[in-house]
Amino acid sequence: MAEFRISSDDRQVDLRRLATALAESQGWAREDVSIWDNRQGEVIVTIDDALLRRPDADPLHRPRHTPHAVHEACELLRREDTSLRGVDFAYLKDESARFFSAGWTLADLQHALGHRPDGVAWERGPEYRGSGWLAHRLSAWKTPDGDIRPSQSQESAQLRVIGRAGLPMHIGLPQDTELSERPVASPAVARSAADDARRLIRQNTRTTTDTLAHQDRTSAHITRPDERPDRP
Repeated sequence: MAEFRISSDDRQVDLRRLATALAESQGWAREDVSIWDNRQGEVIVTIDDALLRRPDADPLHRPRHTPHAVHEACELLRREDTSLRGVDFAYLKDESARFFSAGWTLADLQHALGHRPDGVAWERGPEYRGSGWLAHRLSAWKTPDGDIRPSQSQESAQLRVIGRAGLPMHIGLPQDTELSERPVASPAVARSAADDARRLIRQNTRTTTDTLAHQDRTSAHITRPDERPDRP
């Protein structure tokens, strides 16, 4: 158990609010820390050791967005997949980076190199190696236009959301939809979903006088297109 104390000679300072802000800035949920006052006018914050020892991210399921992270993932991929022997490492990185940019994980890429989108395992053997075989397997996880399809974990996450909402698993798709016409991991769709999530968060967040004051200060400096003065 870790503990820190906050005190101030200024009685106008809300110590409990300050302690809460400090805890949340570390990513700790309010219910996971203990904040209480003592008789000396101090606020004491206690944190469980489990919060201080964050587990290492699973290398198979964490995002890979930086060049270093992509390089590390490709080294692990080539080391564990014998079919990648003889593949130019720069080509492997370029192809893998596209999938990682679409939200795929290393586990997703390993699954795609071992299985078709319908779940059937790819052929194995000495003749199934090299850059051509890599391109062939990855092309099955792209649309004819070259867009990246949803990975195994992305599809599983989508099905969990649909299942919790009580909606049919095939919602939005015609019964005769071909595999090549299935939805893809479009960045535009991802951005739209993120915007919707942010709007829902704002709608369900309690508005405080501080946020209203901030909005007033901000709006005073916004110049809309129809309010700009005409230039001579």
